[in-house]
Amino acid sequence: MMLLDITARYHPLEAFLFDYIVAPAVLSTLSSFKSAILSAAEKGCKVLDIGCGGGQLAIDLKKTDEGLDVTGLDLSISQLRRARSRDAGARAGLHLVQASALELPFPDEAFDLVYSVDCLKHWPDKNKGLRECIRLLRPGGLLLITEVDRECTLQNGLRFVRRWNVPAIFRPLSILPFFLFAVRRSLSMEEARSLAEPLPLEDVVIEPGPAGVNWTLMALKPRLRAAHRVRPGR
Repeated sequence: MMLLDITARYHPLEAFLFDYIVAPAVLSTLSSFKSAILSAAEKGCKVLDIGCGGGQLAIDLKKTDEGLDVTGLDLSISQLRRARSRDAGARAGLHLVQASALELPFPDEAFDLVYSVDCLKHWPDKNKGLRECIRLLRPGGLLLITEVDRECTLQNGLRFVRRWNVPAIFRPLSILPFFLFAVRRSLSMEEARSLAEPLPLEDVVIEPGPAGVNWTLMALKPRLRAAHRVRPGR
């Protein structure tokens, strides 16, 4: 697989570049996303991070609330190596699993909260992956997804890449790989709404993220069989 083949699976070199260059910028935009997780999570809550990458957010959550039982899952072996190394250094106590988002190796209703950050774009069958997420949620459990907006503006994209871990002189040039490897692969908010519409979820909210480059989906797995509702973002 070549790095420049944007239809290829997540390449180890791409994983390394994301972890070193892009991940710090992504984490800097996730304060409200993290707050939503912590607000919903109770003591002993079982949380699954799908596409955990190098484990930065999962470790941050665990260190903020030691009572959480956090599992990180990623298909990339190289990313999981980095996650295990960080987890050992932080003594966070994550459970880390190598698997595909389309075939999650857990029993039904195993988690109270499932979230994923900028991973949906890599799923070959997004509908199947989301239904797997829902399968793992207990009734009343929370699903949180954030992903790059396919309709991200150039202005917002430039503002985001200025946070990348590269010398300042190269940051304006970073807009090209951002649009090529992230924006072009992703979904618009309208596409996200269409994807969510047939899913067995309720109280679905899809809205722009605070940084202007992402959208966020928040929804509950119904406690009982009920019609779900998709509300437009604010």
